[in-house]
Amino acid sequence: MIRKSFIAAFLVSTGVVALMTPIVLGLARKYRLFDAPDAERKVHLQPTPRLGGLAIGLGILLPIGALGFYGNDFSSELHGDAGRLVAFFGGALAILALGVFDDLHGVGAWGKLGVQSLVALLLWESDLRVHSVSLFDTPVELGLWSLPLTWLWVCGFINAMNLIDGLDGLAAGVAFFASVSLFAIAQFDGIGFLALMAATTAGAALGFLIFNFSPALIFMGDSGSMLFGYVFAVSGLWTASKRASLMALALPMMALGVPLFDTTFAFLRRALAGNSPFHSDRRHIHHQLVDFGLSHRQAVLLLYLLCSMLTVGAVAMRAMDDYRIALWLGLLAVVTAVSLRRILRRRSQTDDPM
Repeated sequence: MIRKSFIAAFLVSTGVVALMTPIVLGLARKYRLFDAPDAERKVHLQPTPRLGGLAIGLGILLPIGALGFYGNDFSSELHGDAGRLVAFFGGALAILALGVFDDLHGVGAWGKLGVQSLVALLLWESDLRVHSVSLFDTPVELGLWSLPLTWLWVCGFINAMNLIDGLDGLAAGVAFFASVSLFAIAQFDGIGFLALMAATTAGAALGFLIFNFSPALIFMGDSGSMLFGYVFAVSGLWTASKRASLMALALPMMALGVPLFDTTFAFLRRALAGNSPFHSDRRHIHHQLVDFGLSHRQAVLLLYLLCSMLTVGAVAMRAMDDYRIALWLGLLAVVTAVSLRRILRRRSQTDDPM
């Protein structure tokens, strides 16, 4: 049964972002806080206001914080995890501040990684970590290996969402579908705080899409994309700490399959080319779809379709507690991607002037 608290959190989050985004948009225009076009790694052609992550941050954090003061059965559950809740808010504010500073002044890749690493350490110290995993019903204690795993998990999710933010409405849509997956999974596992985070994140993503879908009036910036990634990272750690199994780690990864797949191959591609893994380029999956001839909207809607498939797969895998669903869905995704690539390549070759 879906609690009224989750519905209220979703509606409040959507409303807060829908109300605050025009205010942020007005301030960005007044002070000329624009994301300038860059043909080398960006696709937009006109300077576009940014800092939408401020509205997203309020939409995600405000409903959760309000439940900490509003007395009901659910807020009592939150108080029972007060240490983790404080760590969650502390890390969220640090990531949001890092993103805002980066949007305004720019932060190098190593600077971002440094702050993200400190946040990962904060979560680990607050017991938001993977203590053990269950292999064939046999628990395997990770010990100190949980620290590098937590670091990789947190930094990986944050940067995956950051890198997928390359087309109007793409990152917000990916966040919405992933949130739906995690909300359904939280219902199966009975993890209230995970369901609450998923509800507020879905609401924030939906509220921002009103202004961010192509043609975008405002960008979320690194402040928004990194915050989304952080919330998903914490969601996975919270689930894994409650349910020590590979399934608990696999489901969040499946829900965010598109950005994680894109980021992994981007890092491998750059490393094989002899470049830094953090070297920006225009060879992400969304860039390639546009280069193949799809419009920005078509590319985004196609990736929405892939995200919806992963959403259904993640929920089905948890409902049936069967890894084979993930294997079949992965095979289907590979076949679909290869077929689509061939179709688009032929289309681009046909459209080329002779």
